[in-house]
Amino acid sequence: MFDDLLPAEDRDIGATVISHTDKLRFDRSRSLADVCYFRKFTPGPSASPAPSTPITPHHDSYLRIRYIRFGEFDIRTWFDAPFPEEYMTIPDGRLWICEFCLKYMKSKFNAHRHKLKCKMRHPPGDEIYRDDAIAVFEVDGRKNKIYCQNLCLLSKMFLDHKSLFYDVEPFLFYVITEVDELGARFVGYFSKEKRSPKDYNVSCIMTLPVRQRQGWGNLLIDFSYLLSKKERRTGSPEKPLSALGALGYRNYWTLAIMRYLRTGPDSPRLEGAFCFFVFMHVLTHHQTSARPLR
Repeated sequence: MFDDLLPAEDRDIGATVISHTDKLRFDRSRSLADVCYFRKFTPGPSASPAPSTPITPHHDSYLRIRYIRFGEFDIRTWFDAPFPEEYMTIPDGRLWICEFCLKYMKSKFNAHRHKLKCKMRHPPGDEIYRDDAIAVFEVDGRKNKIYCQNLCLLSKMFLDHKSLFYDVEPFLFYVITEVDELGARFVGYFSKEKRSPKDYNVSCIMTLPVRQRQGWGNLLIDFSYLLSKKERRTGSPEKPLSALGALGYRNYWTLAIMRYLRTGPDSPRLEGAFCFFVFMHVLTHHQTSARPLR
């Protein structure tokens, strides 16, 4: 467009094309900058009162937020989350999170003041399930946007594949809690699209590390299939599954098949539509002593 204004040598943009060598130089410089910037941070000892899931092999000591204080637990994070910049340079690498409203704070002083003022004692949604001390709340991403965004940021610190943080309006979040005299304490959650063209019943699922290996994950998966049953849909998690997701679903279906073999016919045969029959049997004949609230 500048043919009439500039000579040929001034219109030449060949020198601005990014080459492979330029990309290598940029990656090398970024790696050196990351090492120099994060070298001053050193990981401290873990103080989780409950056993935590082992850190994944690719975890390193250069996380900007290395621990979160969640209720009575100090939990070591596994991955970085896109918190606002002012929360990325906290002195001791510890972020304080309210276990009821999920608000995040930079210091113990701020967390203590918030605790005195926070009136929330359960997730801001409809309680749709209760069984003694276990309660599940349905939270609409459109009606409770801030809470759901905070929930996504929290889960990102333990899920490598999670990529949605702020666009939460198309999703429903099902938060499982443990109820005591103080309130409904957050344990884990799963989310799903309000309108999924492929009938996916789980988009993202996470249990806090200090709550893992206690059956909460299987309960969340089971609850997602019970919702699909109520909606008269087959239901399936989004694919492809992450490594942790595949591990959780493999464990769930192993238990489901073993439950069927224990209560099914004496001589089941691996022919025809056996696997489909097992799936439909668990989906349509699962019984629970708890009562759904709606």
